[in-house]
Amino acid sequence: MPNGKNRRPTYLTPAEVRITYLEYRADEFLDAVSAVAALVALSDGRVEPVERGQLIDFLDRSEILSTVTPGAVLDEFERCIRELRTPGGPVLVLKRLARHATSPLAPMLIDAGEEIAAADCRLDPREQRMLQLLRIILSQGSAPSAPRQGRQGARR
Repeated sequence: MPNGKNRRPTYLTPAEVRITYLEYRADEFLDAVSAVAALVALSDGRVEPVERGQLIDFLDRSEILSTVTPGAVLDEFERCIRELRTPGGPVLVLKRLARHATSPLAPMLIDAGEEIAAADCRLDPREQRMLQLLRIILSQGSAPSAPRQGRQGARR
C-alpha cells in the first residue's frame, strides 16, 4: 500500500522537482518581460528591429534566462505582439503583469521597458505613458478594467 504522506510524484527526485519549478518560473518571467517589451514597443504604433535586439541584449545581460535561446525569446515576444493586437488584448496583458507587482523581479520588468523605449534613441510620448502605466501596475498590482459591453447611456 502506498504511503499517504508522500504527495510528490514518485517519478521525480527532489532535485528534479526544484529544476522543474525553476524552469516554470523562468517561463513565467520570460512571458512577463516579453509582455512589457511588447507593450512598450507597440505603444508608438510600430515595433522596430532594434527593440527586438534590445530585448535579447537585456535578457543576455540579466543572466536570468541563460537557458532560453534568442529564438525562443523572439517567439514569445512576437506572441505577445499578436496578443496585443487582438480586441481586449492589452487589458489582458496588463492584468497578467499585475501578478508580478509583489515579485522581487518587478523593478527588473520596469528596467526592461525603459530599455526597450530607449532602444530607438527617441522616447515617444506614448512610450512614456506606457512606462508610467507599467510603473503603477508593477508597484501596486492593479490593472485597468476592461470596458463594459452593453448599452451606453441607458435610462434610469
